[in-house]
Amino acid sequence: MDLSDIDLFSGFDPDSLAFLSSITRKRTYQKNNILFYTGDAPESLLILAKGSVEVYKHDTEGNEIVMGTFYPQELIAEMALFESIPYPATARCLSEVTLFEIEFDAFSRYLYGHTHLILPIIHSLTRKIKQLEGVLRYTLIDDASKRLARFLVDHEHHLHHLTQRNIAQRIKLTPESTSRIIRTFKEKGWVEVRQKKLYLLDPEALQAFSE
Repeated sequence: MDLSDIDLFSGFDPDSLAFLSSITRKRTYQKNNILFYTGDAPESLLILAKGSVEVYKHDTEGNEIVMGTFYPQELIAEMALFESIPYPATARCLSEVTLFEIEFDAFSRYLYGHTHLILPIIHSLTRKIKQLEGVLRYTLIDDASKRLARFLVDHEHHLHHLTQRNIAQRIKLTPESTSRIIRTFKEKGWVEVRQKKLYLLDPEALQAFSE
């Protein structure tokens, strides 16, 4: 994948893409590599080209709380750059990952002279706000089974990227509780597990159950 394949840059003309390439590094990371830690100072704009990355924090008891999961074509934690603050969470690779790392200072100066290119960045920030709203929505559902059902329906098209551990972290359940509930859903014929990946057989039933 090249920069020209990234939706975020679909409005860039050839000269803009050429400039962008001159300030960009393409790097590969292995599964479980840490991209950055809470408190690190951001330097580059990170765009995911391949793989998946989760961003998480720890609560006062030391438990991981997953704040979001990112997939190809998405910016990772760009708000820290735009707000000039340290990273508020830690980013970990869920698989082998390829990133475009763009020198942010040069990129931001370029945007000031090409304001029509800013709109896609705004859309990305809006998606991040919706992700945070989702974290709150799931944790406010008291019934664990309904919480899991709602998450599965909302993330049906990304479930093959997630392990049961990932899912448990994102909705603040223990892995044991998550496995138990999934077994119940399997018995009802709502889901199935193939090669350790979860697939929905009856999303309508899960939707109805979660309401």
